[in-house]
Amino acid sequence: MRLFVAALVAASAMSSAALAAEGAVLKLKAPSKAPTLILDGAAWRCTGDVCAAPAVKSLPIGRACRKVAAELGAITTFNYRGEELDAAGLADCNTAAKS
Repeated sequence: MRLFVAALVAASAMSSAALAAEGAVLKLKAPSKAPTLILDGAAWRCTGDVCAAPAVKSLPIGRACRKVAAELGAITTFNYRGEELDAAGLADCNTAAKS
């Protein structure tokens, strides 16, 4: 029984890690006016100033950020497929931000 529980926990952890590597999460400067957004086939859900998509296309992180910013507005943090965008990348991303 212990072996089964250990295997179940390990499988769950691997699934969570795989999901994090496939998805994206961001924080906006202002709360989103749209609760949902479909962009490049990804279904984004927003609650207040936090938006997440469980699965996103594999794009360069800067390009992906600019596409989302153009639709939702300025972004303060952006984690895409397990990679965090740095301050310089965020500044570039926000040049495309919807006003």
